[in-house]
Formats: sequence, structure tokens, C-alpha cells
Amino acid sequence: MFIEKLMVAYMDNAADHIYYLDKNEQVILLDAIEPGGLPNLEFLDADEPERFIEIPKVMNVESFSWMVEFESQNQNNELLHALNENNPFERFNETIEQLSLTEKWHAFQKEKVKSRIESWLSEKQITELEKQLD
Repeated sequence: MFIEKLMVAYMDNAADHIYYLDKNEQVILLDAIEPGGLPNLEFLDADEPERFIEIPKVMNVESFSWMVEFESQNQNNELLHALNENNPFERFNETIEQLSLTEKWHAFQKEKVKSRIESWLSEKQITELEKQLD
């Protein structure tokens, strides 16, 4: 499903990966950063600058807010403690595993990512793709 591909691109936090949505072909393209630190961008078409839109990446602050919301819904002191540790992302994920909440967390996170991608498509006024997502 196309929305799932957008969600994977959104959640890919590799610093050298930039994803673009080709609105004409309705495909996702990966542009890996060259060793010199510049994007490759060979596929971009100067004649159609609106054709390719960079897909945003999840920000740490957004991921952290999801973790806080998940903890709030589950009212778990161990999760709350993990969020206040020095490495909250790592500690939160360890605690999720220990508490056997991995499936529940992934389902929660998936809904958050899906909602964010749908909002992004709406912001960019990409209505023809939005219709395919239903």
C-alpha cells in the first residue's frame, strides 16, 4: 500500500537518505547523499520543479511526544521513569520490550505516523494521492 511506503520514508532517520515523492508517477524516490555531503538529485526535472516533493522525516520532538502520550494512556511508572532517563529513546524502547508492550506501541506509533503523512499530503494539496489512501 502506498501510504505504508510513505510511512517508511518518513520514519527513516538515516542522515544520508532523502526521499522524494514524484507526483506524476506516484512513486517514492530515494536520493542518497554523496560522500561530499551533497544530494545526488539526478532524477529531478528542472522543467517540472513542482513534480518532486521532499518527504519530511520524523523529528525527535515528535517521536518523544508520542512516547509521552503512549505512557499517559498506559499510566505506567516504568515508562515514565524511562522517559526521564539520560537516553529516553533507548530506555523507552527497552522498557516497552520488558513490559511486553511492543505490539501495542508499534500499533500506536503506526497510527501517529499515518496521521502525520495524511496531514502532510493535505498540506501539500496532493488530493489525488489522498484518495488512493482510503
